[in-house]
Amino acid sequence: MRLLSILLTTLALFACAPLPPLGPGSTQQTPPTSSPVPKPEPEPQAQDMAPVHFINVGVGFEKGLAVIECPEKTWEFKAGLDFGRKEIETEGNCKYGNKEYRGSFAVLSTDSGLAIINVVHIEDYLKGLVPHEIGKLKRDGIEALKAQAVAARTYAYKHIGSRKAQGFDIYADTRDQVYNGKIGEDSIANEAILATTGLVIKYNGSLTEAYYHSTCGGKTESAEVWGQESKPYLVSVSDSANGRAYCELSSLMKWEETFSKEELVYLFQKNAISARADKTFSFSKIEQIIIKEKFPGGRVKRLVVFTDNGSFEVFGDRARRLFAREGKILPSLLFSIAPKGNSFVVTGGGYGHGIGMCQMGARARAVAGQGFEEILKAYYNGISIEKIIP
Repeated sequence: MRLLSILLTTLALFACAPLPPLGPGSTQQTPPTSSPVPKPEPEPQAQDMAPVHFINVGVGFEKGLAVIECPEKTWEFKAGLDFGRKEIETEGNCKYGNKEYRGSFAVLSTDSGLAIINVVHIEDYLKGLVPHEIGKLKRDGIEALKAQAVAARTYAYKHIGSRKAQGFDIYADTRDQVYNGKIGEDSIANEAILATTGLVIKYNGSLTEAYYHSTCGGKTESAEVWGQESKPYLVSVSDSANGRAYCELSSLMKWEETFSKEELVYLFQKNAISARADKTFSFSKIEQIIIKEKFPGGRVKRLVVFTDNGSFEVFGDRARRLFAREGKILPSLLFSIAPKGNSFVVTGGGYGHGIGMCQMGARARAVAGQGFEEILKAYYNGISIEKIIP
């Protein structure tokens, strides 16, 4: 087993160079903007090389003491000491925080603190992910679980090396994919993962960006909502049959939120920077809010706010952040807005960004008898399901 541990460590080092993490508060959650700094020669993409089947998952960050309990021993690491990446030799089943994990661990110490990294085989990584992303489903939903496994596996392989600045590959939360180690593993989900072992989504021979979300509200959207270039496999598609949306049973198929005008004056000025408004300034009154343009799927593309001191505009998914209160953004971009007395009422549908697979739609499609390949091809245009090269 020690030989296996050494092999795992070697593969983990290959997958992720030990670069300093930026810490949780410094992470970019949107595509980076262009920079005038000269770019180095492009590195080979993951799909162009023999795939690395282990992934480095950032499961925590500590500024003081990190404690990892393994069957062999308990490891303690203090921030500010022994800078660099330290591998933990273990046969697995270590605990960090209140969670137990498969695979091994590494700790990256920099002047920012300690990045806690779970080094795990991608197939085992999926066991701690699938039930938390799409839910624990009954036997009639196994094809949706298979679709989720293939989409999440594709995302994982595609994003190996994408978080090098943090010292790992992928976050264990909604910044990438929700992963909770061995907590909440599910036998039916594990069966779905095993049945699709190694299967990924490709377009013209390359791994796709297999984005997915909770509830589309009847129609998905393209990646343009994030300001990205359009991708031929991520286009707006109808997710309805016989006039009914597949995701109609979602609790957030329809929703409504009401804001007083005084509240929006405060929120809009507070959130303007995070929403990347084209202008920021002080104002004391909101006169009008209009949706100037929509994406093909009906989601808000350009939102314009008129105030007593001028107007400003917000683009795409950032409009959800403009309305954020108590840390909660709007459920989706699929909304309309109208004045009502001294308030504005936002009426919408769906939950999430709306790009790629609709998870609630996939669940309903599975119950209706669709197989996982049919489900995936309904959401990702022109794709193929292929085995990752061993």
